[in-house]
Amino acid sequence: MASTIRQVLKDTLEDLSEKELRTFCANLLDREREGEPRVRRRALEGKDEIGIADVLVSTFTDAQAGRVAVETLRAIECNHIAVKLMADLEKLNPPGSGPSANSTTPPSTASPGEHFVDKHRSSLILKIRRFPPILDKLLELRVLSQDDYDDIMAKPNPQDQARHLYNGALMSSGTKGKDIFLRLLEDIEPFLLEDLRRY
Repeated sequence: MASTIRQVLKDTLEDLSEKELRTFCANLLDREREGEPRVRRRALEGKDEIGIADVLVSTFTDAQAGRVAVETLRAIECNHIAVKLMADLEKLNPPGSGPSANSTTPPSTASPGEHFVDKHRSSLILKIRRFPPILDKLLELRVLSQDDYDDIMAKPNPQDQARHLYNGALMSSGTKGKDIFLRLLEDIEPFLLEDLRRY
């Protein structure tokens, strides 16, 4: 079995036909997500499966590279290969051992007993910029009530919104709410989390 994310991605790409591989690359180049790095055309030119896997891993974090590959496969309607990739990613990174492309358990660099969200409270309050999409998802996932959501959205800036969230719904929701919040940050503010995990 493949032992690295790069190998898993290479093996997956080798399952695509030449036409599917070209479509995969085209879709990857068209992909635009706020807060996510873009794959440059020049980086993919003339690359085979190994080269494309290298580009994915060097452009994104390991967890992101797997997720991006799965999403791109789904976008080009190679769903059976996307399902196989998800299974391979789970084998590579089983639940409880760390983050994976579709894990629901957030990674944590906090010391035992201290949640990542608590450990980095000050930095998160100061640096989160894209609060509305986070709040929208927290409301949708019922971590926030409609009243909490309205109160937070009424605050004048992201720092005040973050403080209100921390002091209210996030504290009362316990570990589950913080886990969900962290997973949303990983999707919406990935660069911020990468910086915080270095410390």
